[in-house]
Amino acid sequence: MSEDNLKTVASIDLSAGHLLVVWDILANGLSGSTLVNELTEEERMAIWAMEDICEEKLKEIGFSSRPQPDWEALMANARAHVRTLPVEFLG
Repeated sequence: MSEDNLKTVASIDLSAGHLLVVWDILANGLSGSTLVNELTEEERMAIWAMEDICEEKLKEIGFSSRPQPDWEALMANARAHVRTLPVEFLG
């Protein structure tokens, strides 16, 4: 793969529920984890970039800050939604 191909913009379609869970893992699940210390600087930068992308997309589709109880309920629904998604490698 040439360097020019690395600059190609990729697009991924995710449901809002899936996007919420991915963002939560990146923003909250990894933030205090010792795993982050084991990653290279490039790997951490990739995670932070993906977190930013997820957060911006969530804002675009209307999922931004909410009162804590409402946010917790939304995240519980998002996690339940993700459990309904087919995943090839689990089967």
